[in-house]
Amino acid sequence: MVVMLIGRGSPAAAAGAADFDTVPDRPPAQLLPATLVSGESFHVVDPVHGDGLMNRFVLESRYGRFDAYGRVALAKRVGEVKALDELARTSQIEIVAGGVEHGIESQVKTAVAVVTHPVSTVTGIPKGIAHLFNGYTAEGQEALTSAHGIAGSAESGSYSARTEVQKGEEAAKQYAARYLGVTKAERGWYRRLGVDPYTDNTVLRDAIRKAAKTEAVGSFGAKFLDLPAIPGIAITQRAVDAIYNEDPAALRVRLRKTLAGYGLSAGEIEGWLNAPVISPTRQVLLLSAAEELKGVAGRAELFRHSLDLTSDAEAQVYLLSAGLLVKAHGANPLKDMIPGVRLPAGEHSDGSLVVCGAFEAVYWTEEVARLEEQLQRSLPPQPPDAGRELWLAGTLSEQARSALKDRGWTLHEIGAPGSR
Repeated sequence: MVVMLIGRGSPAAAAGAADFDTVPDRPPAQLLPATLVSGESFHVVDPVHGDGLMNRFVLESRYGRFDAYGRVALAKRVGEVKALDELARTSQIEIVAGGVEHGIESQVKTAVAVVTHPVSTVTGIPKGIAHLFNGYTAEGQEALTSAHGIAGSAESGSYSARTEVQKGEEAAKQYAARYLGVTKAERGWYRRLGVDPYTDNTVLRDAIRKAAKTEAVGSFGAKFLDLPAIPGIAITQRAVDAIYNEDPAALRVRLRKTLAGYGLSAGEIEGWLNAPVISPTRQVLLLSAAEELKGVAGRAELFRHSLDLTSDAEAQVYLLSAGLLVKAHGANPLKDMIPGVRLPAGEHSDGSLVVCGAFEAVYWTEEVARLEEQLQRSLPPQPPDAGRELWLAGTLSEQARSALKDRGWTLHEIGAPGSR
């Protein structure tokens, strides 16, 4: 870990800065270990584009093209390609014999458009990632306005509490359709392959679903690594067992009790359990992060802040950022978590603040400068001499480091996830 100690300033001190970075394109070999650059049936497209916060990798494989927002996402995709390789080598004959018309490769060709995008469409920081820099003040006002609207509708007889119940039921149905249909046999295959049983990779999901119907997992010989690690979050055997062995419906029952213990309301619990981008795997890992923050008050905020995550990329960054908060707590224990800041954030007993963002390649672009200002506005008041720490999961350009120094941040640059 490299710790940059910098002086305290203000956003206004850097407001007149005219110099901004141009994010360079980089060859994959400069950013990745060789095992992620290429393999038996894949390679990372050269060059790699960045958006000012993250590298956006594109993985070309015999199964099609896959986007990956950052190194952890790329490691996950590489693991999935290796799983498909092994399925193609060992199970295609059985799958074809079981009635799949053209085997795995044709399934890939028909499904790949759902999970990939052309490189030319990848521009700018995704809306969901920018959403992480917003505080809750403005959104709280929007919610209040919405509540007034509902109250007015109720007075006029056009609104019923049943509407909200129906919305909740619909969310639960959508969640069930996406995740709860994964069978025990399928989870066995996912565990044997060492990949996430709740992946959004439709190619792999379809292949494993067909394999599970035609042969037992016990006949499968190869093993790969377990789920890609989330730095800071200890993936215990209990967590692994919950992901691969526990029925998702049973897991939900257990999670309700745990979340109630953290102080979440019944409505918040149901909203979190049905949030579409918080898969059962992410639920288990976020709970693991909360357990690692033992002794920190307000851990319910870790779940409240994740209630309205808007995309898989945002959920991934949020989960990694929670892992950074665990690291920060281990280095200097936190007193409590900060409400109103969407990125995982905490406060020390002396009033100093810690904000964690798992961004791996930070450049000082106009958009990044604007997002940092939004983040500053969401922070609570501090004692005059209290500091502010920003924990990042990668590196910063010299321009970004200088600008953040002027704006009063103490920087903790952690090696990019997945690096060796």
